[in-house]
Amino acid sequence: MKIKNPILSGFNPDPSICRVGEDYYLVTSSFEYFPGLPLYHSKDLVNWEQIGHCITRNNQIELSNQAPNAFGLYAPTIRHHNGRFYVVCTNVPNQGNFLIWTDDILGEWSEPIFLDLPGIDPSLLFDTNGKVYYTGTDKEIYLCEIDLETGNTTARKNIWEGIGAADPEGPHLYQKDNYYYLAISEGGTGYGHMLTMARSQRIEGPYTAYEKNPVLTNRSLPSCIQAIGHADLIQDHVGNWWAVCLGIRPFHEFPKRHLLGRETFLVPVDWSGDWPVFGNNGSVDLEMSGPDLTSHPFCSQTPKEWFGQEVLRPAWTMLYQKEEEHIYQTKSGLQLLGQANTLDDNEKITWLGRRQQAWDCQFTAKFKLPILKESSEFGLTVFLNRTHHYEIAVRQQLTGLQAIIRQRVGELSGITQILPIDELDSICLRIQATPTEYRFSIGSEDHLQPVGSASTRYVTTEVGGVFTGVFLGIYASGNGTIFGEPLTCEWCEYIEK
Repeated sequence: MKIKNPILSGFNPDPSICRVGEDYYLVTSSFEYFPGLPLYHSKDLVNWEQIGHCITRNNQIELSNQAPNAFGLYAPTIRHHNGRFYVVCTNVPNQGNFLIWTDDILGEWSEPIFLDLPGIDPSLLFDTNGKVYYTGTDKEIYLCEIDLETGNTTARKNIWEGIGAADPEGPHLYQKDNYYYLAISEGGTGYGHMLTMARSQRIEGPYTAYEKNPVLTNRSLPSCIQAIGHADLIQDHVGNWWAVCLGIRPFHEFPKRHLLGRETFLVPVDWSGDWPVFGNNGSVDLEMSGPDLTSHPFCSQTPKEWFGQEVLRPAWTMLYQKEEEHIYQTKSGLQLLGQANTLDDNEKITWLGRRQQAWDCQFTAKFKLPILKESSEFGLTVFLNRTHHYEIAVRQQLTGLQAIIRQRVGELSGITQILPIDELDSICLRIQATPTEYRFSIGSEDHLQPVGSASTRYVTTEVGGVFTGVFLGIYASGNGTIFGEPLTCEWCEYIEK
């Protein structure tokens, strides 16, 4: 079977996977974005479709807009046992570790059970002896038993500190051939990232490290994939082993830079011996071969999404919480009621975004022009976080309507282009992405005029971010006042070149 990596492109870090029969379910981190914890489904491990999220209600989890960017929902683990799906995760810095569950993978998930356990990166193991074990990260890897009905746990015990590299984290335990195998990540989730393993015949240890660690890494390799780590192993329905892991794709030779975020990669695993052998001698490539599974592609969605339906596609996300009063659908399209806050503010904003999933892509939206208050604006945004973003926007000034390009880079913010525009019934805005720049255009549906560009450099993780990736979005802001009437977005279109 041919594997084309990444299997989930764009910001999809810290993947965790489980299997139910011939169906596979995968969840990734979402940090400050809401709905949280995107959930994917596959029947062949190569083709995936997003089927929803695990966190969908504002009162389910508190994602504080006062927390710094790249806080929120960290490193979930998904498991299935006796007909029920479980997810454990960490809400940083507010509520800590929690457990949610569902009996219907296409339905709603439970209210969280918050756990009196420190650290991050929780995981679960359903032991063949009937007990359920929880592993977590708190400087070292620790273990305890957990009651999934109450969240009560036994006393914690540190079981492994790794092989001595920085940041031992992301533990997962597996049972195989009378051993407990512990896989963790070390080296930090950057260019030194790696997966290491140890094993023991007793779950409490002591754990013996594999002499050929690390078992999976692309560090120090001249590869277009870097930062490989945070892997979760899965045995498919015919007995083959695989791993899903995170990685990045830098697009600049030196210094390396990336902006799509940490993505999800698939790695074939040979576990015919005592220890698993990952990929190509412990590394990951863009194209790999693995055991054959029956191919099961899903019907692809049209690039253009016409708004006015009851439900948005699951690729869309907001910041911190659902803004139902300010972003909602009617028969005429998606309604955006601009709030007083701007994209720079640590407050509620009227913003709706989707992951940028390719270096070369195009994002276009068509708006009906409302009656705008002075200084109000709407437009498209290239959004890494509140201190690193670009906009092509339409704003109302005393002299009339203007199209502007704004760039926010750290503490600096400025308008680089101002273009007077005519009063129209509708207008189209476009962002054209390349590896080196974003190009902005404005006009009618049939004719868009280029009006400027901005470098990709300042929205890369190396310059402006930590754990997330770039989103392409639509927004509305009153810049100090509330919109007088909602703005209508008729459609959005995302095309990869």
